[in-house]
Amino acid sequence: MVESVLAKGTRPRVRTAGTPRLGYFRRRFGKWIALTAYGFPFCLGPHPTPVAHFRAVTRPTRFASSRLRIVGNIAMTLGWPIGAFSRALRVRAFMRERDQTPNGLGVLLDMYWLALRYSIPPLEYGLYRFNEPARRKDMHQYLYWNDLFGLAAVTAKRGADNRDVQDKSRFSEICGKHGLPHAPTLAAFDHGRQIYPTSPFIPDAPVLWTKSLRLSGGAGAAKWVRSDASYHDMQGRRIAADRLADEFVKQDCIVQPYLENHPDIARLSNGALAALRIVTGMDASGEAQFITSLIGLAYGLRTTSVAAILCSIEPETGRIRKAALPNGKSITDHPDTGASIAGVVLPFWPESLDLARRAHATAFPRFAFLGWDIALTPDGPLLLETNSGWGALFHQMLDGPLGHTAFSRLISDYV
Repeated sequence: MVESVLAKGTRPRVRTAGTPRLGYFRRRFGKWIALTAYGFPFCLGPHPTPVAHFRAVTRPTRFASSRLRIVGNIAMTLGWPIGAFSRALRVRAFMRERDQTPNGLGVLLDMYWLALRYSIPPLEYGLYRFNEPARRKDMHQYLYWNDLFGLAAVTAKRGADNRDVQDKSRFSEICGKHGLPHAPTLAAFDHGRQIYPTSPFIPDAPVLWTKSLRLSGGAGAAKWVRSDASYHDMQGRRIAADRLADEFVKQDCIVQPYLENHPDIARLSNGALAALRIVTGMDASGEAQFITSLIGLAYGLRTTSVAAILCSIEPETGRIRKAALPNGKSITDHPDTGASIAGVVLPFWPESLDLARRAHATAFPRFAFLGWDIALTPDGPLLLETNSGWGALFHQMLDGPLGHTAFSRLISDYV
């Protein structure tokens, strides 16, 4: 979403007669071209922090086979200097649009130097404001997006099965077995058939919520409202209740009852469910530790908390400290309701922390780190899903580097 902001003003490419079709090259070499955005396949010292050491150790392990490793490393080594400079130019323009100073030639060269020296993506240079000396000194405390594959490698080494968290129906089943409060599953559809329940699915709930069975980021999300003997979605489609399963079987999806926000949260949303994200990590003793958190508040026409207002949370109290849009712009009041965001204390904060830690330690202990999405309902917190690829960018934009959290200590146990 930030890349789309940076792309504004880019001139469209026009193919003239005799020019090779770009689509052909993307199909044939797209994977290798993409690798030019990931930095070098090696790290040059020093590695003064546990996070920097983690980056150095995991970068050479991106490819499983030696043949892929050779070709991939060549693509990354040759392509990164070009890709990094191109992105640095775009990020510098983005910084100027935001009046983020300094933003002169020295900043451009500094951004490019850090990309070559430490494989720091120019985009994150801008978002983390490394053009400010006070922030630049912490650059070795940050986890960057092009190093997140290292977390997957750590989790794989522990023997975790990523299907446990990718498949939402499977996740719900695991939560149920361990007695963890979670959004219940009414039905699930996979590869053109109903896999749950065993009996024909004829819903009677007043409102239904569907989302993709495996995809993340709110993919496939839809709200279905009952009216007499049929349901209609937000696009106006109306389907009889006893025929709704025929619609859902066309897609890999999970069906759940529509959840409502707690009243204290409802005034901070456009009506869509807010999602509390809590990140936890497993320590050497088998206990799950809190790392960081945020809450996403939907606004405008959004039906989920994806690309929503992002709020920093005080860990000790559950109080919202500040809020920002995904592009980093600060915001004080909710655009739709006018309610002040900062200072609101999240309901069931201690219970939410306990739920995330308990779920990690008891139901998903083989995963090194997990990002939990939790609904704050009037009756208490409910697990929505969890993600092994929980990302770090927005957490660090709000609260600074992960190296200043328990992540730094926990990652040292794995590398």
